[in-house]
Amino acid sequence: GFSTTKLLRGLNQNVSLVANSDIFDYFNTLFTYGNAGPPGYVIFNNVNYTDPENLAEMELINAELAALNDTIITPIYSWVTPFKNFINGGVLTDACGSKAASFLPFDEQMKLFSKIKIESQCCQKYGICGEQFGLDIIFDDLGRVETTRFRFQHQPLKYQKDYIAGLVETRKTTEVF
Repeated sequence: GFSTTKLLRGLNQNVSLVANSDIFDYFNTLFTYGNAGPPGYVIFNNVNYTDPENLAEMELINAELAALNDTIITPIYSWVTPFKNFINGGVLTDACGSKAASFLPFDEQMKLFSKIKIESQCCQKYGICGEQFGLDIIFDDLGRVETTRFRFQHQPLKYQKDYIAGLVETRKTTEVF
């Protein structure tokens, strides 16, 4: 008779560290108790944000990222749906200033949206909180939206296979755009 052991691809980083050193102990503790992986970002650059089809594609990417439960921890911080709700108004037009914003060009709408405070009635009652996306929406020197991003957190990535799965799944989801 004989026995076999299935070895995981990749080595734990502690293989190359001095046993019982501070960094060795740090990685042991992180490996044992760490419950969050690295942050992830999907960057959108050179996008025509005024095209509704582009915003629909971005919403699709958001939904597909949120479905990657094996590699990503939800929520996905995406400005697209709250922004569209802000512009479309409905019952929240008075509380959020959506009525006035609906007549403005896109870049001005985004500026107003990104200034909606977390403590505001618009955020607390209707979930339209543009302030939390302030660092995710970048304006150029002329005040136009230049770049935006979605933010999320990966599952803990402890082995090489985890890193590869996180990269492959995220990349498959974003290649649609």
